[in-house]
Amino acid sequence: MTDAKGFEPAYERIKAHLREMITSGNLKEGDRIPSENLLAKEFGVVRMTANRAIIDLVHEGALHRVKGSGTFVSPARYDSTIVEIRSIADEIASRGHSHSAKVLFNAPVSPSETIANALCLQTNSSAFHTQLLHYESGRAIQLEDRWVNPKAAPNYLEQDFTKITPTEYLLGAVPLQRAEFRIRAEIPSESASQALDLGSNEPVLVLRRRTFTRDTPVTIAELYHPASRFEFSGAF
Repeated sequence: MTDAKGFEPAYERIKAHLREMITSGNLKEGDRIPSENLLAKEFGVVRMTANRAIIDLVHEGALHRVKGSGTFVSPARYDSTIVEIRSIADEIASRGHSHSAKVLFNAPVSPSETIANALCLQTNSSAFHTQLLHYESGRAIQLEDRWVNPKAAPNYLEQDFTKITPTEYLLGAVPLQRAEFRIRAEIPSESASQALDLGSNEPVLVLRRRTFTRDTPVTIAELYHPASRFEFSGAF
């Protein structure tokens, strides 16, 4: 943003400076930022200008204030679209980070009646069941629990899901034409909490998504994310 004469306001320069320090790693999650007085002196402005820059970043979620202690760098909150079906690997790459995955389970299983009905399968038939832990630059960011209709994607289990995500494979193998989803917040099981490296009683955001080719259900996925560092957004 610039003023009428084309000059960037001083508070915007301070914001850009603080963002660059966070992005570069000079200021890390939990670090205390320089005081308003120090920033004002460094940029040759009054203290209120530095205060405005900091308040803007607090409102944006990049910083948070602790009464009596100062202002600190907030935990990163990663943004995921809920309109476009997109691989978690692509989302992570778009943030300039590296994706890796660990396969926890991948086999045909007799599903529950609820899952069988959702996939339009007979209750005595099998479905493909996958559980994966996705990492962003070495830190767990998503626990994926997925069921796949074998009739829709018969070669699904043959894939190496440490090299290609289930979403990437299904988008390429099956013409996914419709999706339905819902989001909920919950306290995860102990095993899910440990897998995602969560604090005590830290909640997760769960995206449950069912996708179709024509009117045939292809897959149901429940995607668990740490609520403290993840959020969903979308636009129509």
